[in-house]
Amino acid sequence: MKQFSRLLAATLLLLCAGSFAADYSPAALELHRPPAPGEKGVVVTFMGTTTALISDGETSLLTDGYFSRVKMDPEAEGGGVVQPDTAAIKTGIAALGIRSLSAVLVLHSHFDHAMDAPIVAAMTGADLVGSESTANVGRGLDLPEKQIRVVAPGETVRYGKFVAHFYRGKHWPLPEPYASAMLGNSIDAPLKPPARIYDYKEGTTWTILLEHPAGNLLIQGSASYLPGALAGVKADAILLGTGGLGDLPRAEQEAYYREVVSATGAREVFPVHWDVMSTPLSKPLVPDSDFQRSMAFLDEMQKRTGVRFHLLPKGEPVVVLK
Repeated sequence: MKQFSRLLAATLLLLCAGSFAADYSPAALELHRPPAPGEKGVVVTFMGTTTALISDGETSLLTDGYFSRVKMDPEAEGGGVVQPDTAAIKTGIAALGIRSLSAVLVLHSHFDHAMDAPIVAAMTGADLVGSESTANVGRGLDLPEKQIRVVAPGETVRYGKFVAHFYRGKHWPLPEPYASAMLGNSIDAPLKPPARIYDYKEGTTWTILLEHPAGNLLIQGSASYLPGALAGVKADAILLGTGGLGDLPRAEQEAYYREVVSATGAREVFPVHWDVMSTPLSKPLVPDSDFQRSMAFLDEMQKRTGVRFHLLPKGEPVVVLK
């Protein structure tokens, strides 16, 4: 009944608007493709920002695992003081139905990616995988060193049938004063919360390719790119960071799409990091301020290139590769 109501709402939105271009809404853009009993493939369950559970039924990986959804205060010194919300993390893990987790793959070390990840790893026994900065977030939370796995650009790690390739990426150009405080620098000692938002420095930003017998899934957490970094990389589907995409100059939007989507040959795009990251996960995801512009751009690219894009519904498994 819940799924039928959503589909009905989406249909009514389309009939009223005539097309997505008139008004992009999460309900209208959501894709409902749940796995059938016994179906083989790769399933993604999205939980806002860049948190996604990726599973083939045998092995499960989680990107970032950000469940605390703390509020930023641009007026406060250092962006404000934040810390993981253990109760929210437990609730998030339960909502995803995680029973066994092999690894938490951290896309970079800002608070909305790395802050909760060591606690998720501690609660599930998973590896914490990322840069040395991410490792220092883990050490600050007393995660055992045996659960910390530092990777370098070009490195490959394997979990079950998944082979994860780590490519150096680039973060979206944050506005000041966040840019000077948090981009292009690293966390060089164990970071113990509570800590300032500015203390969660970028470290290395990763683009991760997950190879699997069902196909290749590219995970691009931030709406920027390093020219040529993904040359020769092939993907069937992409979790594409769109936070801030709608605020970029048109030339940068097209270059981002060309370098990440067109260059890899992907045929399906699933936007991530499109929501207000302080909204508690007990509530529906709220689109960020540039959401309409970002979706309008992807819609235009869809019409021009034939590459489909869909939003993943919060907390519902969706087959992305089979």
